[in-house]
Amino acid sequence: MKYFYLLFLLVSSQLFAQKEADWWFFGRNASVHFTPAGVASYTDGALSTEEGCSVISDKTGKLLFYTDGITVWNANHKVMKNGDSLMGDPSSTQSSVAIPRPKHPGEYYLFTVAATAKSAGIRYSLVDTKLEAGLGAVVAVSKNTALVTPVTEKMTAVRHRNGTDIWVIGHKWKSNEFIAFLVSESGVKIEPVVSAVGKIHEGGDLNTQGYMKSNPDGTNLALALEESGDVEIFDFDNATGKVSKPISVVMPEGSYVYGIEFSPNGSLLYASAAGNGDIFQFNLQAGSDTKIQASKVLVGSSPNKEWIGALQLGNDGAIYFPIYNTSFLGKIETPNALGKACNVKMNAVALAGKQSSLGLPTFTQSFFEESFSKSVTYFDGVKATKGEKLVIKNIQFDFAKSSLQATSYVELKKVVDLLKKNPNYRIAIYGHTDNIGNKSANLVLSNNRALSVKNYLVSQGIAENRIEISGFGSSEPITSNSTDAGRAKNRRVEFVLL
Repeated sequence: MKYFYLLFLLVSSQLFAQKEADWWFFGRNASVHFTPAGVASYTDGALSTEEGCSVISDKTGKLLFYTDGITVWNANHKVMKNGDSLMGDPSSTQSSVAIPRPKHPGEYYLFTVAATAKSAGIRYSLVDTKLEAGLGAVVAVSKNTALVTPVTEKMTAVRHRNGTDIWVIGHKWKSNEFIAFLVSESGVKIEPVVSAVGKIHEGGDLNTQGYMKSNPDGTNLALALEESGDVEIFDFDNATGKVSKPISVVMPEGSYVYGIEFSPNGSLLYASAAGNGDIFQFNLQAGSDTKIQASKVLVGSSPNKEWIGALQLGNDGAIYFPIYNTSFLGKIETPNALGKACNVKMNAVALAGKQSSLGLPTFTQSFFEESFSKSVTYFDGVKATKGEKLVIKNIQFDFAKSSLQATSYVELKKVVDLLKKNPNYRIAIYGHTDNIGNKSANLVLSNNRALSVKNYLVSQGIAENRIEISGFGSSEPITSNSTDAGRAKNRRVEFVLL
C-alpha cells in the first residue's frame, strides 16, 4: 500500500535561482546582468531583435552565447563558428531556447522556431562550447535538424520530474496538439509526446504569436493567443510530458494578449495585454476552474498605454517586462503576492540608452524554481508553546486520499492528551500537498486531510469549536518539489496551538 508521511515543520525560505539565467540580451542591443548587488545594464550586445531571443550562461554565471534564432553570438559578441543561418526568426515570439544536454557539460541543444507558422517549424542544432578555445561552435552535422512543422511561435522548456532530463514543448498550427520533446543524455528524442487538448490554434498570423510558459516546477502550462485574446491554462505532467485540464480565459477586447509568466511558487499567473499596456494576474489556487477564471485582476498599466510585451522571471525572484520602444524594463517586485500587493513598477531598470522591444529571452523555466531552508521543532508529546508549529511523525494517508490510516492514531493521541490537559487551548490544522496533480484538486485534498485530522480529534472528545482547519494545496511548500524526498516533506499537515 502506498502512503505518505506527513510532517509538521517550521520553515524559512529563500530563492536560489540558477546562474544559467544571469545574462539577458534582448531588444535593440540591450542587455542586463543579474548580480548580488542588483541588475546592471550593458551596451555591448550584438543582438537586435523585435521579439524572439535566448541566452545561456554556465553554472557559475559566465556568459556562453546568445541568439535571435538565426545568428549565434559567443561571449565575445562575435558570430560563433557555424553560428549563422539558423532557421528561427527574430520576429518569432519565442524564436529559440538553449537546453543544457544532460550529463554532457558544455553541450547545448539550441531549439529554434519559425515565425508565423512558416515551413521551417521547430528545429534544433547542437552547440559545443568546448570548441574554438572555449568560445564554442555550432556542430555542423547537427545544424537545423528538423522536428515538426507547421507550429506556432510558442516554445517553453522545463525539467523532467527525474531532475535530469528536460522537456521542450511547442504547439502545432491549425491544431490543438501540444508536442513535448524529451532531451536526455542520449540526445533529443525525435518522436514527441502529443497531447490534443484545448483550443485549435488557427486564424490570422497574430494567433501564432504570444508566449507559452511552464511554471518553474513543471506542473502547469499557460499560453497566449494574441489575435483571439485568449489565455489558456493547463496541467502538465512533467513525468510523462502530457498536457491536460484546459482552462480558457477571454481577455478584454483589443488586449492583444502576449506575455505569460508564473510566479516563482507557481500559484499565480500573469499575462500582458500588449494592446492596452495592462498586466493581469490570475490566482491558480482559487479552488476551481470557474474561480480561477473569475480571479483575473488588473495589477498594473503603462502610463500612456505603451505596449507591454514579454513577462520573464529573473534570478532575483521578480518578473520583468519590456515597455515597447523605451529605454526601460518594468518589474513585478513580489510576484508571489495576491493582487496589487505584487507591486508592479514601471521604468524599474534603465537600459543605458538602449531600447527594449517586445521580447525577452526564453529560458528553461526550472532555472527559476524556489529552494528552501527549514528549521524543525518536534512535539515531545507533553508540552507545546502557543503559536508554534510542531513536527508530529507518522501521520499517514493513502495515495491521493484523505482518510487517515490507523497507524496515525498513536501520534494524534498525544495531541488529544495535550488538548484535554489544557482545555483553554484551541488548535489550527493546516493541510498541504506536493506539486503533483491539479492545483484545484490539491486544494480540496489538503482541506479534506485537515478535516480528517479534525474528525479524529472530535471522535476522541475534543470539542469541535476548539478546532479550525484550512487547506493550502501546493501553494506553501517547505522545500523544493524537484525530488521525491522534497515532495514527501511537502505532503504534510501543520498544527498550531492557539
